[in-house]
Order: sequence, then C-alpha cells, then structure tokens
Amino acid sequence: MPSCLAAVVLIAGCSSHSTASQSDAVLTAGYDSLQGHRASPDAAAAAATARRTERAWRRELAKRAREAPLQSFDNLSVAALRARLHKAARAHDFDVVSLALLRPRQLAPKVIVRTQDYRGLATSMPEILRSLDPRRRAGTDAEGWRFEGFYLEARDRHDIPFLITFTFWRGRSGGGGQWARSEPLYPFDHG
Repeated sequence: MPSCLAAVVLIAGCSSHSTASQSDAVLTAGYDSLQGHRASPDAAAAAATARRTERAWRRELAKRAREAPLQSFDNLSVAALRARLHKAARAHDFDVVSLALLRPRQLAPKVIVRTQDYRGLATSMPEILRSLDPRRRAGTDAEGWRFEGFYLEARDRHDIPFLITFTFWRGRSGGGGQWARSEPLYPFDHG
C-alpha cells in the first residue's frame, strides 16, 4: 500500500510541474508580425520595459495636468476602488501587490497584481478594467471615465511584468496603451 501512495504523489507532482510549465510557456511565446517571429523579452528586459512605461505614463499625466487643470473627473471613492479591486482579484484569481493613488490633479490609480494564470488574466483584462475604471455614457471614447489615468501592471509568479495597460484622459484627446511579454497575452486588439 505505501508504494501505491508514493506513485500517486509522484504522478501528482509531475502533473503540477507540467501545468506550471505550460502556463509559463505563454510568457515566452514571442510575437508574430509581417516581419516574422520575434522572441519575447527576458526577465530583465521585461522589468526595464515596465519601468520605462510607468515613467512615460507619469510624465504624460503631469503634462496633461498642466495643460488642462480645470477638467474634472467623477472619481470613485478610494473605498469603492479598493472594494472593486478585491472583488476582481477573487473573481479572476490574482493577488493585489500594490495600489498607489497618484494625484496629477485628481486620482490616477496605479495597480500592480500577481497571478499564475497569465492567459486567463489577459483575457479578463477588459472586464477587469471596466469594473475598476467604469465609464459613463459620453460623447467620445475619451470622455466619461472616472479617473484621469489608470495604470495596471500584471506580474508572473516570479514577480516579472508580463502585461501592462495604461490610460490618460485629461485634455483634448485621451489615450493609452498596452504591452505584453508575448503575443497571446495582449488583452486588446493591436496593430
């Protein structure tokens, strides 16, 4: 009997490792484009990209705060944002690493999360963002957002960034962007 138990534990261990390896494989799937296949960035390059992206987002928020200081946003309360973030974490299997509230003029949340379900989080990202920064009906896509900017960075189980989305809505025209460590991890269509 004890030898059967050891075999079951060994099989379960192999299965768990295989699942983690399959999940990790999406991080290095690379990018396909008209120019051909390009490799995914390694951990150091992914971390450097995240730092550059966050700095650029902060600069854009500051510039827009100077250019359009009177524009107003109907921010969610901090308590409501925290509650929505924790609800999304439970529903989409991620941990909240940090929540920082920047104040270019009003609130611009910067959220960092961690998960082991990389593809699942990427697929759910549009829904998650709609719940965290809900938009009321407005004339253009740049109008009606609750926050003047939003930054969300997702990290893998090794604490390496694999997905970033960001927005900035203050000013004449809004904008934003996304970055992913491989093609299958982009949450939104891109060209």
